[in-house]
Amino acid sequence: MTAQGSGDDGSQHAEQVLEEVRKSIAPEDGVLNAARVRRDLVKTLAMKFRGTARCFNSGSVAHATANNPVSDADCGAVLDRRHHGDLGPDGAGLGPVAIVNELVEAITPEIKAKYPNATVTTTKRAILVQFGEPIDDEDPSVDLIVGLTRKEDDALWIPHLDANRWDPSHPEKHTALLTADPANLRVHRARVLRLAKAAVCNDGDERVMCPFNVEALALEHLVTVRSALAESLEILFAGAAASIKEALTPDPAGVSKPIKLPEGVTRDAASRRLAFFAACVTEARAASTRADALAALVKIYAPQLPSVPRGAKSKIADELRRNERGAATIGAFGGAAATLKPTRSFGSDI
Repeated sequence: MTAQGSGDDGSQHAEQVLEEVRKSIAPEDGVLNAARVRRDLVKTLAMKFRGTARCFNSGSVAHATANNPVSDADCGAVLDRRHHGDLGPDGAGLGPVAIVNELVEAITPEIKAKYPNATVTTTKRAILVQFGEPIDDEDPSVDLIVGLTRKEDDALWIPHLDANRWDPSHPEKHTALLTADPANLRVHRARVLRLAKAAVCNDGDERVMCPFNVEALALEHLVTVRSALAESLEILFAGAAASIKEALTPDPAGVSKPIKLPEGVTRDAASRRLAFFAACVTEARAASTRADALAALVKIYAPQLPSVPRGAKSKIADELRRNERGAATIGAFGGAAATLKPTRSFGSDI
């Protein structure tokens, strides 16, 4: 795909502004290192549990796509179904609640011995370890998924603790895909992804998709290293807008069901919001001055560009975020959200 304004088009102003954003969202080394230390402690303790075959890293810290603040680090412990014949669809059908609670009891004493204020609880999918020892104003937690080996392939059964059932997933493959060679593409994609995730997460509780959905879409659309981050960012947002309009994002590993959107968000609403992001980057790439590039990008990066006043056109972003149906909103405000017209369909199952 060739995006509008691609090539040597004088988009250096957009690049300069995006570099400011990238520095603003960069995680602090001390906090990132602390998250890794905490994650490694949880993995070490999980490896002592009976029938554990291996542990793995996952999530944004493992994918090198974490932004500031670093809220958590993800990992998993894989139980060998041959040692747990009663568990899961390949065994006697026993659900995950009992074994997950047993693992919580096993790791809690040693975690609390090192972090006295720690709490170890469960969520829908994982064991949540909160440490109660902030580094400055950040206190990264650890999410530990208890996976179970499958009979038919190298994917995992992972817990749905609310329903006491096992669901298919392949978090190890997700990490392998996002960290695969060639190194130049991996690094470029991670930089673009951090920018894209920041824009989506700037919408807070009203964001239109989860960060992993953005990562999965990047695997589909960011397949070439571009000379400019802005060009790749535009390609990602435009491609993602077209893809999500056609269908939910497929699991990159081809194991789980398609990635759900947040409750109450339609594919049409998500597509419009992503198209707006793309239009803002298009506008910034076409800017003849730094001020014009700032004016375009502050509409999606206001928290990262706090000294830049938001113009009247930024109201489009607020309206599109609030208005799920949005067609009337786009018509009322005119072209900004509709200026980018992808030339082909991007959506396809993997």
